[in-house]
Amino acid sequence: MKFLAGIIYDMKRFSVIILLFFLFFSSSVSAMTKGEVEDFSRLNFSSPVSYLLFLQKYPDSPFEKTVKEMFIDSVIETGNYSDFADVGFSEISDYYKVKLAEIYRKRGLKVKARELYKEVFSRTNSYDEQIIAANAGNTEFLTENQTVIANKVWFAIKNRNFDVARFYLSLLPPDNRFYLYFKGVILYKTGKRKKALFCFENSSVPEALFFRLILEKDPFVKIELLQELLDSNAKRSFKVSGARITLNKLLVSNLPLFKLALDSVKNFDSVLYKEYLAKYYVNVGQFKNALTVLNSMRTPSAKGLAAAIKFAVFGKRVNLKGDNFYSFVLTGRKPKVVFLKPSVSMVSDVGLRFILKRKKYFLLNFVDFSRFSPFDAAVACYLAKRYKDAIKFASKALKDRISENQRGVLYTILYPSPSVFKGDIISLSVARQESLFDPGAFSRSGAIGYMQIMPFTGKHIASIKGDNFNVSNLYDTEINVSYGTFYIRKLMRQFGSLPLAAAAYNAGPGRIRRLLKLYGGVDSNSDLVLFVDTFLPLDETRDYVKKVVSNCFFYSKKFGKSDEVCRVR
Repeated sequence: MKFLAGIIYDMKRFSVIILLFFLFFSSSVSAMTKGEVEDFSRLNFSSPVSYLLFLQKYPDSPFEKTVKEMFIDSVIETGNYSDFADVGFSEISDYYKVKLAEIYRKRGLKVKARELYKEVFSRTNSYDEQIIAANAGNTEFLTENQTVIANKVWFAIKNRNFDVARFYLSLLPPDNRFYLYFKGVILYKTGKRKKALFCFENSSVPEALFFRLILEKDPFVKIELLQELLDSNAKRSFKVSGARITLNKLLVSNLPLFKLALDSVKNFDSVLYKEYLAKYYVNVGQFKNALTVLNSMRTPSAKGLAAAIKFAVFGKRVNLKGDNFYSFVLTGRKPKVVFLKPSVSMVSDVGLRFILKRKKYFLLNFVDFSRFSPFDAAVACYLAKRYKDAIKFASKALKDRISENQRGVLYTILYPSPSVFKGDIISLSVARQESLFDPGAFSRSGAIGYMQIMPFTGKHIASIKGDNFNVSNLYDTEINVSYGTFYIRKLMRQFGSLPLAAAAYNAGPGRIRRLLKLYGGVDSNSDLVLFVDTFLPLDETRDYVKKVVSNCFFYSKKFGKSDEVCRVR
């Protein structure tokens, strides 16, 4: 038996050694070499063959997608179609698939070209002009499928391209089941609500009930429509949005009807029901009932709201764990993190390290970051000042098994501080939530830059500061940050704290002022939690406030500054 036990022990030890060897070997293998980077830099645009040779030499290169796209460009620009080789193009972008289809046409492969045109045409509206022009006089194969056309109407609506949406809608027959629904959505989005309502009332698409619910003014009919929506075959996202919008509105306008609407949600989603039931109990002063409901839930927000009630109403001590909004504002607890400076030497991939050492950051535009570890990708993007990508990769890397030093590096990456902000933790906290530090950010609503300033807001700020204003000024990072910082601090003076100023920055000062008048004011941090979680009827703003405040605590820790400014004082 001892002999057998010894063999088993040796086998286990050998297995551990093999595992450690595998882990070491796999982590030390680079996705990219120095020679590979140099060869990529020397590619000859006038020679399509040079790209084929690169792909043959480096078959799994992080540059693979870019090289294939450059190869397509090279073939078209040089006209050397005889040099073309089909090396597999599944991963290239739709833009280059349209170009690839052009090459197929030039080589007489009309069937393959058509298939590629149809593939791209059915997936996006971005290249319609090129595709239609390339097939001038013979576009029936693109528009013969009504499902494809219906999808293109929806793509256009989502991107607020309503002229394009109307064009594709005209290609659908009026008896198509989506025709009236899409027409209603276009009318609704362009402000023609009465005409939109007529379309929704006559549409057989279940999601039309969502828009009828939004447009309905009679609260009793609204509740009936909510029940009808929840009982329908509409997508769950429409049902949840409809329930939240209805409950949020009634919560601050009509509590008896709110309770009636809430009853219709009970059998649809128990978690959603409990969330709003707790809000109802808080708003009618039944705090013990609210605690009973919250204690049956296991979400961080339920625990945080319960702690706020215990402290504000029953005077009980707050004991919260974790680095989150609730523990920060209710206990004044600082984040339990360290911030360590990222450096090139921390990157394990040889090729990536070579790019960073030479400061050839532009080459990062051409690599496929999925080929690297999230940690390497995060450090590389941070050092290249590509903060939005760096934050994305750092968030992913935190979920991996990493050392404490690596964790400290990742927190520095997660909370970057571009020099234009001059270490101002308020504007940094807002910009991180607004744009993830993308200086070229442009929202669908027209907000611009780091601080996501709307043109009319920028014009208002410029008039106060005595500046000449042009919308293009907002693309200047210094002006953008200066105006955003001016505005958030102006709101802080008006509302008395960063959390309420953040709410006003997101939802508009007039709306928050009206809500505070109804609520009765926020004079403490427990009041803040109660206001945000049980009274603020805007889901996006609620999430926004929590993230901006949490950002503030992390930045105050990073710069060694007081976090008093992050809370209600």
